[in-house]
Amino acid sequence: MCIIHKDHLNCNTEDHQNWNRRSFMQTLGLGGLGATLMINGIPMAYGQPTPLTSALASAESGRVLLIIRLQGGNDGLNTIVPIYDYDNYANARPTIKHELTNLYRLSNDFGMPNYVQEYLEPFWECGSMRIVHGTGYQNQNLSHFTGTDNISKGTDDELIDTGIYGNYFENIYPDYLLNLPEAPPAVQIGGIGDIIFKGTESNFAFTLANTQQLERIVSNGNLYDVADVPDCTRGSQLRYVRGILNATLKYSGVIQEAASTQVNTVEFPDTQLGRALAIISKTIKARMNTSVYMVNLNGFDTHANQPERHQELLTNLSQALNAFYKDLVPEERDSDVLTMTISEFGRRVKENGSNGTDHGTAAPMLLFGPSLNGSGFVGEHPSLTNLTRGGNLQHTQDFINVYGTVMEQWLCINQSIINQSLPRTYTTLDIGFDCNSSVSSIECIIREKFQHTAIYDEENVAIRISSNEGDSYEIALYNILGQRTGILFEGNLDAGQHDISVSEKWPHLASGIYIYSIKKGNKKYSKKIIIES
Repeated sequence: MCIIHKDHLNCNTEDHQNWNRRSFMQTLGLGGLGATLMINGIPMAYGQPTPLTSALASAESGRVLLIIRLQGGNDGLNTIVPIYDYDNYANARPTIKHELTNLYRLSNDFGMPNYVQEYLEPFWECGSMRIVHGTGYQNQNLSHFTGTDNISKGTDDELIDTGIYGNYFENIYPDYLLNLPEAPPAVQIGGIGDIIFKGTESNFAFTLANTQQLERIVSNGNLYDVADVPDCTRGSQLRYVRGILNATLKYSGVIQEAASTQVNTVEFPDTQLGRALAIISKTIKARMNTSVYMVNLNGFDTHANQPERHQELLTNLSQALNAFYKDLVPEERDSDVLTMTISEFGRRVKENGSNGTDHGTAAPMLLFGPSLNGSGFVGEHPSLTNLTRGGNLQHTQDFINVYGTVMEQWLCINQSIINQSLPRTYTTLDIGFDCNSSVSSIECIIREKFQHTAIYDEENVAIRISSNEGDSYEIALYNILGQRTGILFEGNLDAGQHDISVSEKWPHLASGIYIYSIKKGNKKYSKKIIIES
């Protein structure tokens, strides 16, 4: 535990002249990004709830915001590939580009790498994914630390050192230390003390470095007396620290208890993100009344060997999200959760000499959840030719507009209150939801099990389809130039596995790479297939 030296209990007249809460915290080594403590050798951060977080926690809507920070600067151009401008994209990235045949096409203009298709296609097809193009800000800073702070503060003003949510959480309950709320209004896993929740003196999120800390803290901690302290400034500081310790111990127990009442109905990936979302899912299903969660996914600083690393990261993200929303469906909580990704910056348009990309500017923000009421794109994609000095993208959407819209139309915070805390005026975006939205559960993510792939044997190339539902199909083949070769199959197929032979339909088809397109009902799928004569 944090040990307070006995001298700190002494009171004298110099207290009020030389001490304040911040200097006291700094003396204890608790300064910096908030009230960070060492508890049983574990770094923890906790900030007090406020009337705002109390209002969020008691809101009848039960809405939850999950923020996933892609730490390190996510490469937006290799996340959402501009097919409409593929030549300029490919010329700038001759070795790290995604081939057209390796893209999952979201539309005629944009695609994602096909290694995420299995996990993100259900979101896109179910109308539960939106992409906000080109988010950034003027004079974007390319430092990890400053860039992260700016994204969290909503401004590059160096004189401001509080975060978007920290500005809301500034007015502390007068009796907070004696009367803790029943549940933490905000929870952060990873990224100790992110400035996004920071007020002038404290970080307003209950933060865990990882999920394994909960049991260790609960099993080894004892609550402190916050009433029996000297009546002076240093006594006030002691009460403050003891209160934070009590909050840490109490809320660790609250989270653990809520999670213990639920089970995960699907298998989450065995990754830090997967484990974090597994416990968050349990607390949401238990209706713990926490309104904002934040999880860090580290490793996006891809200066070298980007293709392999980026694939690992995006696969981790998409697998965990897929499991997360599937796990929420049985309790009909998926429609109450909006997920938003943020990153401190994007990457440069041109690849570097190390098979990677350097720090850049604008990047897309990804939104997930059935609350979006339809998949699609928000805003204009940045030009790949009209670049800033240094070869960076011009941002086309101020990220503050996304923050403000989510606060106003998802968390349903009064617009005038938002304007008091955001560093500049925001414009409300049409993202797909509002405070009156009522959305049903996205059962299509788990109801329909549909898979398709090319299969090869010595004399036959075929397309294998597996579905647990019967439906109408149209399967067409296209060459690498996008020209239709012909219709391979058209008709109804029952539930089960079916092999549609390309070799039997076109025995003399020229060798090469082709794209097959499947229209199943009103949904479309595609993947490459290789023909060898």
